[in-house]
Amino acid sequence: MNTPAIDFKELSGRMRRELTRITRLRRAVRGLLIIVYTATLLWFAFCLFGGYLLASADYATNVQTSQYILYGFLVFCILHFAFMRGLQSLGGQETALMSRIIGELFPEARYRPEGGIDLKILAASRLFDHAADSPRASIRTTGYGWLEIPVGERTMQVCDVGITPLRNRELAMNPLAILYRSIIRPIFGARIESSMHGFRGMFGYCKTQRRFKGCVLLLPDRLENKLGYLAQIIQRTRQKNGAKFVHLEDPEFESRFAVYADDEVEARMVLTPAMMRRMTELRRSFNRDLMLSFKDDTLYFASETPDGFLRPGRRSLNDERLLEQLYREIDFCRTVEAEMK
Repeated sequence: MNTPAIDFKELSGRMRRELTRITRLRRAVRGLLIIVYTATLLWFAFCLFGGYLLASADYATNVQTSQYILYGFLVFCILHFAFMRGLQSLGGQETALMSRIIGELFPEARYRPEGGIDLKILAASRLFDHAADSPRASIRTTGYGWLEIPVGERTMQVCDVGITPLRNRELAMNPLAILYRSIIRPIFGARIESSMHGFRGMFGYCKTQRRFKGCVLLLPDRLENKLGYLAQIIQRTRQKNGAKFVHLEDPEFESRFAVYADDEVEARMVLTPAMMRRMTELRRSFNRDLMLSFKDDTLYFASETPDGFLRPGRRSLNDERLLEQLYREIDFCRTVEAEMK
């Protein structure tokens, strides 16, 4: 794989101060989050079971307990205020630094800190099968950043998106489900805003110079027999769309991707030996699973990133290797488009 003419170490050094400040702020916000949400969880437990404990207590104990609750509530309000201000400040600093990083890595790109994704595009990709049933009723999307990058005469779109399936509404309204999703999951999740989503990460698409017959899907092979949102997508895609599994003669490629296609001949025309070697090399440079689809005249790709895709604070980007990885992830579509020519 060709290394881009960017000095990632020098770039990391110039941004180290901002990255270090964001890392420290993120840790402080994380600590406040754990305290605030744990206190909320304890309050719910007290509301449910506290009456049984106080029923047998005398009057003086009840008065003293009420005082402790009042003091605790005041402390909680102060910590919650500090948490919300810290979270707001962290978001602003991350957005500003990401804008600077994108400007350095992709001077020709247009970056927007906010911007949603058209549900019709998600449905067309067939990577998110819930979107294909009834786009406006079955999922909700949230945008956390948007990139437009020129690819020859075309434009590549890449976004940091959160996708929330709206199925099983009765289950979603279950008090225990609400408690888990609203309080428990954010404590252990990578980012508080990601805890509400079934999928959070990179989604991109780009027009190509050729038109495909049917649809060719490349899905993470190792997720097929596991639980989770991505595994459900893979299983539903196979069942609903009737896509046929295509066996290819590249063991390393097939260890990373499972290929499904409406037309096996078309799949082999798209995934030539050279293309499979290139995509295997690209996938090896990633630390996460990839989903891709070729449909009509468009290449779609997605990769789950629970800690945020277009967020500079994820896992200490002051490591130049992670800056280079971010570059390759965003440049992924341009690389595949170049191979297809």
